[in-house]
Amino acid sequence: VLSLTFENDTCASADRYYTGGLRIAWQSPATRSAVLNGVGKALAPWLLPADAEIGWGVSISQSIFTSRKRLVPDPPRDDHPYAGHLAGAFTLTAASADSLGVIELSLGVIGPSSGAEETQELAHHLLDRRRIRGWDRQLDDRPAGLLVAERRWHRPLATLPGGLELGVVPAVGLHLGNVQTSAAGGALFRIGRRLAMDFGPPRVRPALSGLGIFRPPEGFGWSLFGGVEGRAVAYQETLAGNRDGYWRIQREPLVAEVPLGFALAYGPARLGFTWVLQTRTFDEQPDAWHRFGSATFSLAF
Repeated sequence: VLSLTFENDTCASADRYYTGGLRIAWQSPATRSAVLNGVGKALAPWLLPADAEIGWGVSISQSIFTSRKRLVPDPPRDDHPYAGHLAGAFTLTAASADSLGVIELSLGVIGPSSGAEETQELAHHLLDRRRIRGWDRQLDDRPAGLLVAERRWHRPLATLPGGLELGVVPAVGLHLGNVQTSAAGGALFRIGRRLAMDFGPPRVRPALSGLGIFRPPEGFGWSLFGGVEGRAVAYQETLAGNRDGYWRIQREPLVAEVPLGFALAYGPARLGFTWVLQTRTFDEQPDAWHRFGSATFSLAF
């Protein structure tokens, strides 16, 4: 499965904090590989369902963070730091009919070498928008690493009149690294047809993500979904970096997200959109909620 995920807050008429992300991912076919199974069991045996088939994936992603004061060269010191994160990741997945285990290691860079400034300038040039002027204050280059362990379940709740299905996808995850050290949990409630085609929408890390796991349905599949994700954050480099330098903010230890959206699938293609409401990520953030959209197109081979 080849997946392209694009996240941006332009659809919320905003351009601040976590302002955009891009993820391109390849997910291999599932196989009962003795080698991959052995590696998975050695790394995290509790992640592997007993009847799971093992797969692997690779991805590259970029995330962009900016201040809310975008047109001044010296933004407020108590605002979100300018920062970019560029990373490549290798993923092991163990998927059964109703359970998904994920181990993911990403390595990359936070800072000017991430190319975030150039990506945003190109986007603003194409959209004929004003130039962002605070990038000279972005966080310096530093290595970025993140190890993710995640488990998701597909749980049918009821069959409704007209053949509609009602289900829930609970998920838990642990993130270790300077990109973010956190523990997360959440649930996604869905209504539609052929819900077993996936485990929820793909997202850019460190959000809990359904990745590119997608089983092409027989006929037309669709879902409407809504849920909640809670995250206890112990460290996040894009907020804590340069603490002794220009920026002066304190991260919020508890962050919540409310995802709302839809997914459509026919044959090998899947299209989804998620509207995300996110609570404050740092104490000084004046907005009670930050809003952005996440769109994904997946193609199964």
